[in-house]
Amino acid sequence: MNHEALMNDPDLQRIALACLDYWNAEPLPLDQRSICYKWVARRYATMFGGSFHQTRLVELERLGFLAKDDTSRGGDRRYYRLTDPVRLAEILKSCNAN
Repeated sequence: MNHEALMNDPDLQRIALACLDYWNAEPLPLDQRSICYKWVARRYATMFGGSFHQTRLVELERLGFLAKDDTSRGGDRRYYRLTDPVRLAEILKSCNAN
């Protein structure tokens, strides 16, 4: 995980926080949880107002915070899973992301 890139980008921190918030609210077992842009975008709008472009999730994937998840669900959504939700929470806490 490239935590330095995340620490230097407050907007990306808010997106990661919305991902983590959605992930933690999901009632499924950890190995069955996933997120997609549409779900996180709604959470982001509720938490912070506004929106973000879905390529920001690709950036979180490139930085190692997200990984592609099962794409066999059909449709054109790209699903992700958090690679290490506990570590992400620690990094966001150290950034004072809110």
